[in-house]
Amino acid sequence: MDTAACRKPLDSFPIIRSRNIEEIRQAFIRSYGARRLNLPRHAKDFEFRINHWSSENVGLLYLSGGPIELEFPTGTFFRQAFVQGQGAIKLGRVERQVTNERTCVLPPDASAVASYGPGFEHFGLRIKADAVLAKLAALIGATPSRKLVFDPTTSDERLEIGNLRRMLMFFAAELDTIACGSPTLPLAELEQALLVSFICNNRHNYTALLDAPVRPVASWQVRRAEEYIAAHWSQPITIEELARITSTSVRSLFHQFKRSRGQSPMAFVKDVRLQQARDLLERSGPAMSITEIAGTCGFGNLSHFAKDYFKRFGERPSDTVKRNRNLGAYRGV
Repeated sequence: MDTAACRKPLDSFPIIRSRNIEEIRQAFIRSYGARRLNLPRHAKDFEFRINHWSSENVGLLYLSGGPIELEFPTGTFFRQAFVQGQGAIKLGRVERQVTNERTCVLPPDASAVASYGPGFEHFGLRIKADAVLAKLAALIGATPSRKLVFDPTTSDERLEIGNLRRMLMFFAAELDTIACGSPTLPLAELEQALLVSFICNNRHNYTALLDAPVRPVASWQVRRAEEYIAAHWSQPITIEELARITSTSVRSLFHQFKRSRGQSPMAFVKDVRLQQARDLLERSGPAMSITEIAGTCGFGNLSHFAKDYFKRFGERPSDTVKRNRNLGAYRGV
């Protein structure tokens, strides 16, 4: 059997594999903040799988098994459910279907009851509301003046929701390569990309503003962004800070950056970090491994780093190391 084919999202972060109803109930309440979990008696015939990863602002959950009903209290998080199978989410007296084709965003100020049928798979996203509002403010260039309200249900067939689903799966896959103890820089920026994707790919009462034409920005604002990135390449580059130091919205900055520089600010970040990695590879000798240098320069996935490095410099990281060691030997160093 192909082990890789049997892997599920977040399998590197298991909470429980069990047929014991009470174990399942306690694990789910503890790991994902549910207030109540009901399982029918015949649920013991199913093995439930719960995987969970979380940071200060973001939580990801994979849940599969038999029929289940979950109650979520009000809280400080937006939640979104992506489901394989059949289910429903009730907000107050209104019940909305969630299926392979329909997803649902749960607001933080409303309790909800989710119920799923046999053989379901639930991939859930949880994002702290304050983090969502901070990202939205950076995108529009102003503090939101109205409460952020998402459309309650959205077809998964929409291109934007498909983009968000792929971003979630990519994030989960990357978590497998960014183990505990690895540099946190790549993970922090992946979280940021996920928050931006959540805001931009779901429809809400600020969508029209995000879709509106951007205001032009001055060339000094682009230069200031470049200078900031060059000075802070070893730290997470957040869109909130780019908006603050350039006194504009991130949408406007990104548009002008790409227009005048031919790339996005985050592509410029990658170029700066690749150059830093090349400099370290050329002078570090045996003191640091390629993996350590990649992590130091913000690349958590070694395979992606090698591909980006080759595309940028026309050689592999190991080629750079070998060439400079040979040069050092020739010079008698």
